[in-house]
Amino acid sequence: MASKDKAKEETGDWFDELDAELEKKTSEVYRSLGERDSKMAELNKQFVKDFWRVWIRFEKLNVHFSMKPDYSSFARFNEFPEDWELKEDFDFSNLNKIKLMDKTQEHNRTGDSLVLEYYSEEEKLKIGLFFEYCEGEKYYKYSGWKRIFARYSLFDAEFPLDDDEMDDFHAELKNVVKNWYESHLRRDRDIILDHIENEYEKVEEYPE
Repeated sequence: MASKDKAKEETGDWFDELDAELEKKTSEVYRSLGERDSKMAELNKQFVKDFWRVWIRFEKLNVHFSMKPDYSSFARFNEFPEDWELKEDFDFSNLNKIKLMDKTQEHNRTGDSLVLEYYSEEEKLKIGLFFEYCEGEKYYKYSGWKRIFARYSLFDAEFPLDDDEMDDFHAELKNVVKNWYESHLRRDRDIILDHIENEYEKVEEYPE
């Protein structure tokens, strides 16, 4: 009888120890995820502001962009589009992609896009800024004609960004927007495409 009681006691001690370790690990993981979500929300608020200001500047030129997420989801407007503020109930920590897409039909510009995206590489979370555009069309035997898009990498860094990396991000954003804007001013799409192809690396091609 004594040996059985001792066995139960040892089993209980073993599980109590494991339970304490698991509880500690739970707290550590939740704290880590909470810190990550907080940093991601902070960064995404800045990225959304950056992209929306670009949207506004092109709109002044009567160049229409679409934006994802839609502005109605993240912004509250006093006077559209410049007098606005971020919505407090929008979940910025769960935003993994922001996209500006040119809707101009002339010169095959529709689909030219600036994309900020979170992605995983070798178990690390990274932030990439990309420019995408249609290079042409290709015929596929079973699905017909599809547009072929090229993706160029403008900026790439591990999450979260430090101050110097954020400065680098804004420098690349400024550089591409300046050339994109001039290409619309001069009505010459080659200005932005030549800039992208000469300054940055193509990282992907995909049909759509």
